[in-house]
Amino acid sequence: MRRNLVAAIGGLLAFGLAATAQAQEVDAIVKKLRDTNTITMGIRETLYPYGFLDNDKKPSGYSVEFCQRIIEDIKAELKLPDLKVKYVPVSIQNRQALVANGTVDLECGGTVNTFGRNKQVDFSSVSYVSSSQLLVLKNSGITKYEDLNGKIVAVATGGSSEPDLKKLIAEKGLNIRIQNVDDHAAALISVETRRADAYFSDNGAFYSLIRQSKNPDALTIVGTEYGYAPQGFMVPKLNPTVLWIVNHAMAKMFKSGEAETLFNKWFGPFGAQVSPKLKAAWATQSYAE
Repeated sequence: MRRNLVAAIGGLLAFGLAATAQAQEVDAIVKKLRDTNTITMGIRETLYPYGFLDNDKKPSGYSVEFCQRIIEDIKAELKLPDLKVKYVPVSIQNRQALVANGTVDLECGGTVNTFGRNKQVDFSSVSYVSSSQLLVLKNSGITKYEDLNGKIVAVATGGSSEPDLKKLIAEKGLNIRIQNVDDHAAALISVETRRADAYFSDNGAFYSLIRQSKNPDALTIVGTEYGYAPQGFMVPKLNPTVLWIVNHAMAKMFKSGEAETLFNKWFGPFGAQVSPKLKAAWATQSYAE
């Protein structure tokens, strides 16, 4: 009996040591931060207002500021007050790979959380919810989807908005001529030259297009939000400590109103408000302490 008890205790101790070793291995980012005293933040350099380089070539924008606030909590929780931030440019093509291979510790752009992407990386809580809407000229007379009858609507070929537009047409029985374009820039030209009456796309792209326009005051975003595309910040998989700190910091921002203030700073000038879907996401992720 005694030998069995000693063996059992020994087994539990061994299991505990193994679990501790496994936990340390899983939290690879924590070890990396302590070893290098540097955290790498993946940023977009031209995705206004999420992430871009300002006039002084410094990273700025909604997602950048959001993550800078999160990093303050990482410093406090890990007791690394002098932790340095290294900014790493990322693109649509390489952002996920750079996070998956550990080059980037925290990606701060406008990446939509999907089950497919979750196979390679982990996502934070929802930072922004994008949906499809319409980019139109203010004097077009278009304020809602029903106003599109008999109009020409541009949509990017192969994007997620193309099937959404076809679905919208079927749901509302609209008579629309679809104009396929290769990218956002081509759609902007089409709307501004009146070759298309509206551009149907992810509203997250509109803010940058309005800023790029030679006559931004002539453009506006209309139509109720269609679809649901929750965005978050990517971190390498199997790093629960850092992911917990990220989500905890974001929850505190949701509850204090800091997140909404940040949203209003960057999206408010375009007339945007925190949408009901984004408010619901923030409320759902505002867990009790």
